Amino acid sequence: MAFLSRLFGKKETDSQRSYREVVALGGQNSDWVLSSLSEDSDVWQNAYALTARVRDLFKTNTTYIKYRELLWANIFGEGGIMLRMKIKEQENRVVYSADEKSALVKHEARINRVREWAAKQSGNSPEQYRAFVLADEIESRGIDSVLRGSASVSIGQPDIYANLSTENGYNEWKRAQYCDVRGRRPYNALCQLRLISAVRDGDHFIRHIRSPKVNKFGYAIQLINAEWVDRFYNAQLANGNVVIMGIEYKMNGWGIGHPVAFHFIKRQPNDWQFSNGGMWNFGSGTLHERVDASEIIHYARPVDADATRPAPWVASTIPKARQLDQYELAEVIAARAGACKTGWLYSDMVPEGGFAGDPPSPTDASRRLNPVEPGGIQGLPFGVKYQGDDPKHPNGNFETFRKGMVRSLTAGMPGGDYNILASDLENINFSAGRLGRLDTNETSMLIQRFDIDTAERPIFEAWLEMALITGAVPLPFAKFNKFNKPVFQGRRWKQVDEVKAINAAALRVANNMSSLSRENADLSQDFEEIVFERAEEKMLLESLDLPFEQTCDPRAAAETQKEAGKTETEKPKPDKKQS
Repeated sequence: MAFLSRLFGKKETDSQRSYREVVALGGQNSDWVLSSLSEDSDVWQNAYALTARVRDLFKTNTTYIKYRELLWANIFGEGGIMLRMKIKEQENRVVYSADEKSALVKHEARINRVREWAAKQSGNSPEQYRAFVLADEIESRGIDSVLRGSASVSIGQPDIYANLSTENGYNEWKRAQYCDVRGRRPYNALCQLRLISAVRDGDHFIRHIRSPKVNKFGYAIQLINAEWVDRFYNAQLANGNVVIMGIEYKMNGWGIGHPVAFHFIKRQPNDWQFSNGGMWNFGSGTLHERVDASEIIHYARPVDADATRPAPWVASTIPKARQLDQYELAEVIAARAGACKTGWLYSDMVPEGGFAGDPPSPTDASRRLNPVEPGGIQGLPFGVKYQGDDPKHPNGNFETFRKGMVRSLTAGMPGGDYNILASDLENINFSAGRLGRLDTNETSMLIQRFDIDTAERPIFEAWLEMALITGAVPLPFAKFNKFNKPVFQGRRWKQVDEVKAINAAALRVANNMSSLSRENADLSQDFEEIVFERAEEKMLLESLDLPFEQTCDPRAAAETQKEAGKTETEKPKPDKKQS
């Protein structure tokens, strides 16, 4: 700036604005301490204090407890991440397996039942709706004959047997006795724990347990908290690898490469008494268990390109949360003391004959006083006077101040919703509520995608590999790539105005901007199952002589509601004079 001023003959003045004004030291910025530490160095120095404070908040602070439950509800919901297999036939082939033919028979029997009913409704022949070779064979030769013979499937068709076998096997594995190495917690509980552990500690570790001895699928997972990977262990190894905060990386031509191992602190006798286990060995590298990276999922969501292990997600909220918590406690105590209105009796007259010894000490007198009680009256020793203090708390600005602070806290809680966390719905309107809800939903879907990519998909692939090897899922391991076709769908949310949301979805489908499958997925539903259920409902109603239009048709329901509204308007209004 000075160079340009000399070049153009201008004198630099204080009124000219630059970044110097932003980064000015001293003055109003005198309490702003700057740090040039990298993200890793900053976390390395403060990780355990950060973790301890955030864990305390999640134990004792009601806002954080509510945030934990809200996060679980928004990310996983009641049913967790939904799995739908989309395995398709990759070749034309003949089916010889009795189990696979049985699955095809059951599936096509359900389809044929709906086909024939639909054909009868339209007045057409059911033969016009036959689409599978197996269906014709069942009609002509019978089920038993078909099972003894063969069936054919064509390339591009859904692999019914593989889809059903994989989905059923995975859902069975999610039970507590299979998925958890402890054999106690169902899979949805493990999902909740891994997420909240990463939010609380910064990262989390999931270990693949692959062994035919662990369960019939040969696979389980073990959740490991962040402190067991030694953050203080940093080293340059003889093999050229580098260890950064307990994670060993392979060095390549571009610097730090992919992780090759994780160094866990070895379990010690009675280490359950300590939150970090083996704390006396931090950084030594002598009592570590080196676990290959293929066995570990590092469940972390970094916010810095060079970060090895991120800080807690809610680290920025720690100071304000603590002070607000203590402020609320002080307000409660002050309000309680003010509401008690305790009276005090004392005398300032000198006893006849004076004191036999030293006068009573005010300190000793305060020790003899009982806690204040509503309407209580207490006596004070001679010479001790009481000076009252009426704080008049809580004051009129308490609630406004608290709302502002909770809004600030919520901004530092990914996926948090102020109105829900603060239970503040009194001044919210429809538009503001919908706008805020859309933002929360988008953030929740972002976290869902992180969870699916980081944990859900690797866990499924490891499970599928072992389930095929052990034979728990009766499919050939040689076709692993064919069967590894999962589609994960996170939970979705009901809209504030359901009618408008449904009409918008119908318009998107009608204008070829979406599909029925996508719209059902947004409702956490399987389109195929919905179609079958609807058809079978119609068939059931017809068999009971209950017309579908009078029970399930929304247009008929709307007409009924409209007629009811007309009837209400036609009723004579009561005479105000008579009432």
